[in-house]
Amino acid sequence: MLDPRVGMKIYDNAWYIRHRLEPEQAADILDDMGVSYVLAQSRLLPMQDTAIGSEVTTADAARYATLNDRTFRDALASRSISYIASLNIGFDPKFIAAHPQLLPIDQFGQREEKIDWYIGLPPDRDENIEHKRRLLEAAVSALEPDGVHLGFMRWPGFWEIWLPDTQRADMPDYCYGRQTLVRFCEETGTDVPTRSPAEAASLIAAHHKTVWRDWKCAATNRAVASIRTSLKAIKPDIEIVINTLPFFLDDFDNAVEEVFGQSVSRLADVADVFEVMAYHQILRRSPAWPAEIASDIKRRSRAITVCTIQGNALYLDGIHANRGRQKTIDTDEFNHIVDMVETSEADGICVFTFTDFLEMRETADGKQRIDRLKSFRR
Repeated sequence: MLDPRVGMKIYDNAWYIRHRLEPEQAADILDDMGVSYVLAQSRLLPMQDTAIGSEVTTADAARYATLNDRTFRDALASRSISYIASLNIGFDPKFIAAHPQLLPIDQFGQREEKIDWYIGLPPDRDENIEHKRRLLEAAVSALEPDGVHLGFMRWPGFWEIWLPDTQRADMPDYCYGRQTLVRFCEETGTDVPTRSPAEAASLIAAHHKTVWRDWKCAATNRAVASIRTSLKAIKPDIEIVINTLPFFLDDFDNAVEEVFGQSVSRLADVADVFEVMAYHQILRRSPAWPAEIASDIKRRSRAITVCTIQGNALYLDGIHANRGRQKTIDTDEFNHIVDMVETSEADGICVFTFTDFLEMRETADGKQRIDRLKSFRR
């Protein structure tokens, strides 16, 4: 069973490609950092670029081809570090490019377009869920991970730009496309126009808001349940970890359920662990906020909950510039956040990302941070 105390997200391949570490060496470093689990991409479940570069360049392809993920997984297991295989479900630009008809429509009747690196699919796109399920089945058979981490397991939306001064009415809310509306009407008995997104959105907001919220959340659950059933047939003790949005129910009038279709109280029926993306610098929140939102999600889900915090500041350039985000996260602030999570209701902590800590581990600041993680709830 997963020891949720201290985790690391491994969303890129820098440890193997740039730092030239072998699996045993990387496992030793993680063990020395006090890590009890990792959320890791792999060659079987590769990630596409997000706020960090995850894709492998042509120049690095030869080195990457020699990586044996099973060797890494076994090296971690020998050190009692749980291996959670990560796959992004609703975010897949390459799949979307091949299936553009699956793109969602917002409440204004606009088809989704890419914002910065982000473009997403709703969980009711059965073609995508089936594609991801096949990838996960192959990975679970080969790697026998302790769990799988389902990223972007929600309805589309670039949540990182929902800052405190954001107005919900200005943000896209998906999906009011005909495919989704027909399914909604058939499954709930609700009567709304299926060929006019704006008209349907207005009618739903005025008369069917609760039914629509519950149906969207149920669609998310259904996708998770289908994946869970398939993977349990291969490895009965596998744990399902959900990449969880860091919003209180009263943030933006319950956008987390009504817009993003992610209800942790409902998802607790099909998931074992909630990994809360408590990225305070990205969302322009206080250092006290990660512990607060993780505790809230723990109370709502009544399931194992881990609080993921940032190692470095992000979203400072391009479309994200001049949005009031602080430009650095110093060591005192980082350690203070760890202190507060330690006394919170969260079951554990996770750090985004391993590469940040790998690159600072020989510095004075890095050693202080690692020492603080190693002492977490010991």
